[in-house]
Amino acid sequence: MLVDVIAANSVRPRESGDPEQRTEQSKPVAPGFPLARERTGGSRRGLSRRRFVATFAPALFGLPARAQERYPTRTIKLIVAFAPGGVADIMGRLIAQLLQHKLGGTVIVENKPGGDGLIGMGEVVRAAPDGYTLLVGGFGGQVVPPLMKDDFPFDVRRDIVKIALTAEFANVVVVNKDLPVNSIAELIAYLKARPGQLNFGSSGRATSDRLAAELFMLETGTRMQNVPYRGGGVALNDLIGGTTHVMFPQLPAVLGMATSGAVKPLAVTSSYRLDQLPELPTLSETVLPGFHVASWNMLFGPRGLPEAIRTTLSDTLVDAVTAPQFRDRMRAIGVAPVGKPAAEAEAFFEQELVRWKRVVDVSGVKLER
Repeated sequence: MLVDVIAANSVRPRESGDPEQRTEQSKPVAPGFPLARERTGGSRRGLSRRRFVATFAPALFGLPARAQERYPTRTIKLIVAFAPGGVADIMGRLIAQLLQHKLGGTVIVENKPGGDGLIGMGEVVRAAPDGYTLLVGGFGGQVVPPLMKDDFPFDVRRDIVKIALTAEFANVVVVNKDLPVNSIAELIAYLKARPGQLNFGSSGRATSDRLAAELFMLETGTRMQNVPYRGGGVALNDLIGGTTHVMFPQLPAVLGMATSGAVKPLAVTSSYRLDQLPELPTLSETVLPGFHVASWNMLFGPRGLPEAIRTTLSDTLVDAVTAPQFRDRMRAIGVAPVGKPAAEAEAFFEQELVRWKRVVDVSGVKLER
């Protein structure tokens, strides 16, 4: 089975019993260097040395001159490469609140949908590496597209800096409330009796919910038509309206609709049940042993981001998502807080690329041009 290729690699959410987190406030990105005072006399050599240190020390330490100032000193812009209402947008706004609360200043979110996330990602790749233009992304935006698109224009290993892994969230199998099925087994039987006649919505052509649906069809021998959107929110609206029949959205985007009865949830794609929907079985325990798909969220910056700014952002987010008040808030919206700093986030990102490349290669799922 293809699921044998998918070794369970879910992120371990932080629990309340974790070691006490850092509580100190974020520090200036780099210490300032005192400027030499103008003197009318004295050694010209000594004056020259002090001026040299003030002018060139930041460059010697790999920092831009502005890094002598406290970070941030102006508005930080978080780019979300999908439309409002989806999980990327939900996480972007939550991260903006966390950073603003911890760092001070202003943090805004700009939605830049289109091109399966390429428009928003491109803006960050081309941005100045000063810490003021960042990308809120993850599995569906930075891992799936480059594996499914042969002509993907960016090198995700090189062109974006991994800052912090913030959260994990499962996908949920949901159907239009009027579809005459009430379990995964019934859905599979219904689809097999109508091969290719039903469709499934996805938040884009190369996204995690699309890949989850493709894997489900491959493993169950069913066939549906994909209807891609520019974000999960608009896709879910059409599912409610009956334009599409099935979706595999991420939990934060669909939790309210699932609990209110606007859509009919059937199962979760993770290998574990969810605290928010404990009655829902997993695909693994019902029809697909070993099946596990879970998405995750990460903060990225452009290549060349100074290490001191990267560390400040990383430490700030790790402290925030593991603090009790924010941890409980994230769980309430369907997100499992993780809080892995920059080095661990980078290693995890590489593992995900390798793991899912094997899945895409074996399954043959590729993005049509």
